[in-house]
Formats: sequence, structure tokens, C-alpha cells
Amino acid sequence: MEVADVIHFLAQTTPFNQLSEANLGQFSSHINVVYCKARDKVQVNSDRLLIVRTGIFALYSDQQKLLTKLQAGDFYGYQQLLTRLTDNDTLRCEEDGLVYWLDAEAFHQCRYQYKNVDIFFQRLFSRRLHQYREQQQGSRFTLKISDVVQQRKVAIRPEQSVQDAAKLMSDHRVSSLLVEEQDKLVGIITDRDLRNRVLALGLPASTQVNHVMTRQPHSIDFHAYLYEAVQQMSQHNVHHLPVMAQGICCGMLSATDIIRSQQDHPVYLIGEIHRQPDVDGLERCSQQIATLAITLNKQQVPAHEAGHIITTITDALTQRLIYLAQQKLGEAPCIFSWLAFGSQARMDQSLNADQDNALLLEKEPTGAVAEYFSELAEFVCKGLAQCGVTLCPGNIMATNPELRLSLKGWSGRFARWIATPTPEALLKASIFFDLRVIDGSKGLFNALQQDILQRTAKAPLFLYHLAQAALQRTAPLGFFKNFILEADGKHKKGLDLKKRGISLLTDLVRVYALSAGITEVNTRRRLQQLAEKGVIDSKDSLNINDAFDLLAQLRWEKHQHDLQQGHDVTNLLDPMDVSGLARHQLKDSFAVINDAQSSLKHRFCRDM
Repeated sequence: MEVADVIHFLAQTTPFNQLSEANLGQFSSHINVVYCKARDKVQVNSDRLLIVRTGIFALYSDQQKLLTKLQAGDFYGYQQLLTRLTDNDTLRCEEDGLVYWLDAEAFHQCRYQYKNVDIFFQRLFSRRLHQYREQQQGSRFTLKISDVVQQRKVAIRPEQSVQDAAKLMSDHRVSSLLVEEQDKLVGIITDRDLRNRVLALGLPASTQVNHVMTRQPHSIDFHAYLYEAVQQMSQHNVHHLPVMAQGICCGMLSATDIIRSQQDHPVYLIGEIHRQPDVDGLERCSQQIATLAITLNKQQVPAHEAGHIITTITDALTQRLIYLAQQKLGEAPCIFSWLAFGSQARMDQSLNADQDNALLLEKEPTGAVAEYFSELAEFVCKGLAQCGVTLCPGNIMATNPELRLSLKGWSGRFARWIATPTPEALLKASIFFDLRVIDGSKGLFNALQQDILQRTAKAPLFLYHLAQAALQRTAPLGFFKNFILEADGKHKKGLDLKKRGISLLTDLVRVYALSAGITEVNTRRRLQQLAEKGVIDSKDSLNINDAFDLLAQLRWEKHQHDLQQGHDVTNLLDPMDVSGLARHQLKDSFAVINDAQSSLKHRFCRDM
């Protein structure tokens, strides 16, 4: 065995790339290299970690169901090493390759020495191999004390005066102080103590802190959940809790901190949006969206739910802007519906979504009617842009007079797209077939939607061209299951999770939904209804849904990383930035897209 080759491979493999060069060398001495031939059965019932160096290995359950395929950088055996439980799995070599076997002692030593290595394998174990699974309900909205309180304390000695305490509180803008003697917590003093125990009793400013402080205060651990702190505060009727980390006080949690943390909750934010008197106030509210996104990520809210929440906030901003516009312009001269297309309509908006909207009017947009809705659209679209929802580069906005039409006008436009479809027109128009009413008349919108669906369900030529438009782009997976990377405008290469992943799935699901007359526009709910109606096989529906969820989750996590690093939020993911497990999941998802596109082509393009 060439130790240098082993070291080089491990240095490029997550999570061992975090080891020092010296430790990599020592670590490599515990590895045995085994060559496997195609069709060989690999012995897995042993207390050691398998690392795939080259080749492809198929993992089967005890019922001989294919679970996954392992490739370079993938692992097996960590399950038994972490739990001491043995699986009755079967691992077979499909393509000649090399595997590294790491003994259990070295594996555990590495885990104990490198926290990130331990976290990696714990997280890997918590997910089913190569199959996306939603986070459990119990893990959501469970902020910890560490998410709210920084390890920063403001302390005073017990022999100091209450005047010193008041000055210290004022200087640091805090409502309480920790009282410490030789770095040991002996009490706390709050602004309420100064008011009730000093001023109300007429005590002098020279009174020592230890005469008025609260001794032996209740405390909370730094890694405890926030709801535990709320419970303690309620139970003991206190508003401050010292925060302890490994027996040492590291900060103070106040009731104000808890209230502030709840301000990141979407319900609070949406309520605030609807109370704002002007666009500047809405802009201030929208600045909390990034913080909310980070909080949702910490609370392990799945991507599809996070997208729903972000869309709901965009809806609220739109509704409030329409209200403010009408306060300025007066009552609308006719009934109208404010429409959203694309991701806002589907309720799966991301952090970098732009505007796609229009107006549906009861009357023809002429004269005073046209002028009023032109001003309303200008106010709302500019307001959304000020709130961070960028203007659409393709001008799919209500400010475009071609997108302010009566029911007759919109029905005529959709009728032309459906009756005389062209590939070029549908590539641009497909976004309009995902539409939802955000504000105004639902009846007017329902009339338009029913008219559209009645036409699409009876238009095979339209469905053919719409399917062809959905097949214009393919998943970025090569013939040998290698990723096909593409560059963005800044010469960075990666996988565009939206254009070459999520959008491909939304496009093909849209074709099926329009063929079946389904009113739902959310992709996940469309899939559910398509399966219920028997339009798509239930197994295929689940596979597409799993692929959609995985791609959405990886995009959500990529956006979170961009946000926290202060980078522009993009959909371009470097596959080397994620674990070997995630890379394999990506390949599985792209394979699902390829299969689904083949089925779409067979279903709608075969007889044309």
C-alpha cells in the first residue's frame, strides 16, 4: 500500500480533510486496502469502517431490496460503530474497485479528537442512506439558549455600591447584572431591585449590592431549550436567568431576549407588516426576513415549509402595499385581482426570488381605469423592490401594460397560447400557467382559472408543445453518472439547482396538472393529486417528490450558507461543498428527473 496515496485521498474526502497532515499520516497506518472484483460479495459484518476508494458497490437490505449504491468517498459500517447493532445488509461490488478498511479503535479515536468528524457521522447516521427524509416535527421551532444569548456577561462585585450598579447598567444598556465573587456567581441585581429595594425604601446610593441582590438565583444551561427558560421564568415569576456553561456563568437571559427572539417568528413578522403605515415601515420589516431565514434553518424547518413561509411574507407585503396604494389613490374604479405567477404562485419562493405579477380587471383598462391601475401597479412593484423582492428582468410585472388586462383580455391571451401554441411562445409563457390570486376578487380569478383548465385539458397539441418546452433542458448528469458543471457570470462552476433541477420538475409536473384539470399550483400538492387521480403512478409521484424535496433542501442550505457568509444568494452549488452522501443523493435525484422526462415524452409527444 502506498501510504502517500491514502493520505492524498483522505485529504480530499469529507470529513477526514479536517485532520492535520501529521494525524492523517498516523490515521492512514490503521487502514487496510482491499481490491474487489465485479460481482464479489463484500464482507460487512465486522467492527470497522469501509471507505470506497474506487468502483461502485450496491447495498441491499435483508430483503434484497436495493438501498443505495456507494461510490468514491462513500462510507459503510459507521452505523454499527455508532450503535453496536448489526445490520443484515449485503454489499456487492458492481464495478472493480478499491476499498479502505479502517479499524474501530482508530475510527473512535478520530471521532473523539475531532468534533466535526463525530458530528459528520452522527448526521450521516441520522438520515436514511441516499434517501431524503423530512425533519421530524418535534425538532422545529426549538431554539436553544445558545441561539439567543451570546457568551458575554456584565458582572459586579457584591461589595460595590448600588450607584456603581446603576452606572454599570446604564453604560452597558442592560437591565440586570451578575454578582460574582472570585468568578463565582453569588447573586443577581436587576433594575427592578434598584427601584423596589433601594429607591422605594429610601436607601442611600452607597448601599452595597450584597444587601439588595437576589441570592442563589435560578439559572439555565447554555445548551438548554428556550422553552425551558420560559417555563422557569413563569414558574418562579422571574424575568432574568443567569446562563451557565460547564458550571461557569457566561451571560444573562432576560424576558426581553425571549420576546425579541419571537419577533423572528413568521406570525409576528406578518402581523407587523399589516400594521405598517408606509413603505419605509415595510422595508424595515423586510430586513428581518434574512434573520428569520437563519432562525428557520436553526429550527430545522424543511425547505418546502420555509418556502411557504417566505412566500406568505411576500404575500403580506403585497397585500399591505395594495392597501397603502388605495389609501393614496382612493377606491379602485372596478373589481380587480392581483395575480402572482411562478414561484410565488406555487408557494415555494426562495430568498433570491424576483417579482412575477399581473392585474386581472373587471373592466377594460381604458381611460381612468387604465390610469388608476397603472399608478397602483407602479406603487406596489416599486414598494416590493424596496422591500427586497427585485424587479423581474423579463418585465413580467403589473407595471407592464400588457399584463393589466380584463377577464376577456386574459382569457383571449390564454386561448391563443393554448389553441395555436409555438415552442418559442410557450418557453416564455409557461410561467403564466402557474397563477394564484394574492389580493382582490377571488371570484374573478376563479373564472379565469376555470376557463384556462377547460381549454388545456382538451388541447393535445398545446400539451405536446408544453411538454417539449419542459424537455428543452436536462439534468446535469453525464453518461457515466458524472456531474456536468456549468459556469455563472462570475466564472464559478457548479450545479444550478434551480434551472437544472427544481425547474425541470415543476415544468413536467405542470404539464400533467394542466392535462388533468387540477386547480392546485403547488408542485408537491399537484403530485399528490395526480397520484390520487391515477394520472401518475404513485411510486413515480413519490420519487419525483423526494427528488424535488432534496433539491429544494440543498438549495435552501446553500442560500443559508451564502447569507451567513455575506455572499450573494445564488442557486449554483459546487458538489464538492457537500458530503459524499449528498452528492450521491443528487445523482439519484437527477436520475429521477431523467426518468420522469422520458415518461413525459412518451406520454405527450409520442403521437405527434
